[in-house]
Amino acid sequence: MSDLKSQTIYRALRERILRNELIAGTRLVLRELANQYKASDIPVREALRMLERDGLVEMVPYRGARVTTLTRREIEETYFIRGHLESIATGLAAERISQAELDALDALMVQMRAAVEAQDGPHFSDLNREFHATIVAACGNEMLRELTMDIWQRHSGFQRVFRMVPGHLARSQSEHEGIMAALHARDSNRAAKLALWHKRSVGETVSTLVDETPDQPGAEVTA
Repeated sequence: MSDLKSQTIYRALRERILRNELIAGTRLVLRELANQYKASDIPVREALRMLERDGLVEMVPYRGARVTTLTRREIEETYFIRGHLESIATGLAAERISQAELDALDALMVQMRAAVEAQDGPHFSDLNREFHATIVAACGNEMLRELTMDIWQRHSGFQRVFRMVPGHLARSQSEHEGIMAALHARDSNRAAKLALWHKRSVGETVSTLVDETPDQPGAEVTA
């Protein structure tokens, strides 16, 4: 029962963070969260550990947990690594992807276009992750896939960009269209270059978001 409750609290807090209802620097007070979600301290503590694993929460000595504050340096380093890993994976996928995987990506593209039209950042964010995960899985290199998706998981806070900057959706989707065209053409060089360009573009947008978002380390979560 405790595991189920911790998962429920984890998902609820994760969504609030990604929707920017809980901004960077917001303190997450254990007792207040336990009261809010009608739980004991144990499942709340476990939920916070899972959020810390995702890179969405950080534990501050003598102060407890707070929503992670993204830094420009962390963003630049992460997207440098992600860009090159996904570039390699996307290039390999262009050579090895199956027709079934291409069909799955085409179906995701239809959904992403609809999300852009509706300016639905949260849904687009989820579809975006599935889109790239499908491409990476098609690369045929299990170690490369694990490394890439591990970085995705540990830095999932960067998904906030699609939820906070709706205008970025159309540009991101346009870049996806180019990647898809290269995959259908089995053009590995172009697919790799476009994937790298895409990650650099997203990284620049996230950096801008961080620059424009004031840090409020003294804020506390409210029920």
